[in-house]
Amino acid sequence: MTLHPAFAEYLAQLNPLIAAAREAGVEPTPESARAALAGLNQYALPPVPVAEVFDSAVEYDADGETVRVPVRIYVPAPGEPRDVVFFVHGGGHMAGDLDVYDFSARRVAAATGMVTVSVDYRRSPEARFPLGLTDAYHVLRSLDDLLSGVATTGRVNAVADSGGAAKLASIEMRVAAGDWASPIARQVLIYPSLDYTLSGDSFGAFGQGYFLEAARVAWYFDQYFSDGDDRVAASPVTGPFSADMPETLVIPAEYDPLLSEAEAYVAGMRAAGAPAELVVAEGMIHAFAFFEALVTRDAERLYELIAQFFTDGTVGTWN
Repeated sequence: MTLHPAFAEYLAQLNPLIAAAREAGVEPTPESARAALAGLNQYALPPVPVAEVFDSAVEYDADGETVRVPVRIYVPAPGEPRDVVFFVHGGGHMAGDLDVYDFSARRVAAATGMVTVSVDYRRSPEARFPLGLTDAYHVLRSLDDLLSGVATTGRVNAVADSGGAAKLASIEMRVAAGDWASPIARQVLIYPSLDYTLSGDSFGAFGQGYFLEAARVAWYFDQYFSDGDDRVAASPVTGPFSADMPETLVIPAEYDPLLSEAEAYVAGMRAAGAPAELVVAEGMIHAFAFFEALVTRDAERLYELIAQFFTDGTVGTWN
């Protein structure tokens, strides 16, 4: 499918600005990256109402230090036992938080009718690999205690996008290796980042001019990892995979440098006997879920697919 006309117009305005900044030698900073992602909220539609929303936190001990991980809990039907959705936001491991992703967590809760727990893990470069990942895992393992006052069925699903999807997939690769345990039954990875080596073919096709630039991805990873970290071993696309992994739906964007690694990840899961499905968001760019006002029907379709998969395990088509 061709690039969505709304994104063609958007990129025609954005790309000259990126080129001018590059020529002027403007260097990204964590602050500018966080502001840029937060700025995408201007394209969101009005927030979807959810019956009950409240903030909480999970605390755990890390080498004698107490780590506090904020969370936001969305309860669409208070008093009615519902499944749980573990929600891990994206942002290149550096940007995004509970407020920036409030619009999306609300839509997940409303579309699925499930109790949704959004986790605010620590971000790079202040907290490098694997600290944010460990934060997310401790929240996942603490869901029963965290939701002790909320009616749930006890069944856990998960949804994550971009760098958050990297964290979710990284949890499951550790489960496959036998290092961790996970209660997740089904998971959805939205335009996931799964290869820290930037070796996928899609980087050549879409690494410049399609919103998410290859140079920016490389910079994010340089801020996330420390010298000496094995980026190949840390990449979920390299496995390990196991037949016991959760049922997984991967939804990459068609015009995204991360597309090929999503395809490779699904292939790796299937080769191991794990249930995995791929639905390409046709005509979309990375982070398209933020652009609700520009591609309203496509954003709606994303949450419809998530709800369908979590409800009965079936997978629809994009169009």
